[in-house]
Amino acid sequence: MAVNPEVEEQAQSNNITNVSVPEDLANPNSFGGFNEEYGDGESEEDRRAQQLKLSRSRISLDGVEAFANDPNANWLVNMGRGPGHLIVPDLTPEQLDEKIANGEGTRGVFTVIEPSDLDVYRSLLPAPLKMPKHPLVGATLLDMNTHGRVNRFLEGRLSIKALCPDGLESWLVISTPVPYNLQCREGVIWGWPKYVADHISLDREENSARAEVMYQGEVRYSLDFTAGPVKDEKVLKAFGRVEGGNTVSWHWIQGGAVLMRQGRGLGFDTGPGPRIVDWQAGQVKVHIKQSDKWAGLISEDSVSDGCYQRFIGGGGQGDSVWTKLATVGGMARHHGQSVPIRIPKF
Repeated sequence: MAVNPEVEEQAQSNNITNVSVPEDLANPNSFGGFNEEYGDGESEEDRRAQQLKLSRSRISLDGVEAFANDPNANWLVNMGRGPGHLIVPDLTPEQLDEKIANGEGTRGVFTVIEPSDLDVYRSLLPAPLKMPKHPLVGATLLDMNTHGRVNRFLEGRLSIKALCPDGLESWLVISTPVPYNLQCREGVIWGWPKYVADHISLDREENSARAEVMYQGEVRYSLDFTAGPVKDEKVLKAFGRVEGGNTVSWHWIQGGAVLMRQGRGLGFDTGPGPRIVDWQAGQVKVHIKQSDKWAGLISEDSVSDGCYQRFIGGGGQGDSVWTKLATVGGMARHHGQSVPIRIPKF
């Protein structure tokens, strides 16, 4: 077999450069133009879309890391830009309508379940989180079709309601399968327990849907939706995206971790939220691999009221807000001597 001279030359070279983010996207204030993250099927445009995604991810990770390591900061609004200065500008009504017509947006299966074992529930709530007034388990799987074909991905979420130190209730995500390392790295750094699945699928029929996560050749998590009557459609709609916009997680710092709430946040909510473009009620059967430590949260192959829905943001959703709720451990720069748990005065 003939040797490829280009490959041979590169393999023997002493000078090599790996470019992840091009020079024009290296500035943390550069977020690219409208629709630039979508690509168009051509190799150069698709590569540009992937680079833009990586650049935006890095900017967000850097902002949250700096916030976590600043002992004097309790809120991070729009990644440090402040109220009203959105990271990515809102879409115009015409741009939003165009995306809806193209089938874009986030879609998936959603349900909320009463826990079957409160001891298992308590074991998954690290201090200073406490049992909420009404413990609930949220099960969702989302198709993140908001950044075009190149950066589209699916994500599963299993979460539980928790009482936070500031007296508000939020969702603690305890398992999050994703298909790619980039999304996994983002989540792990932010304290989300993400792992890379073999594959994730979401199949939709007129009155049904199946979401499935395969891991090491087995179904680890699945949601089967069947349209039908529910006990209280109004209550179901009130849950919205379940944990969306109100989650807590532990962000790693040297020698410790910081508990944060991620979302638009109470007192900062200045917009109407995403636009619902498809919503159908029914029953959802939830399957969790029984060897997972959280499997005991619900009955095996539990069936509960839920929905299939599709929504899209960008129409005046308001500010992104991170709230620091507690710090555990940490380096000496965190107020000198480390103490077990430090909670801000709310």
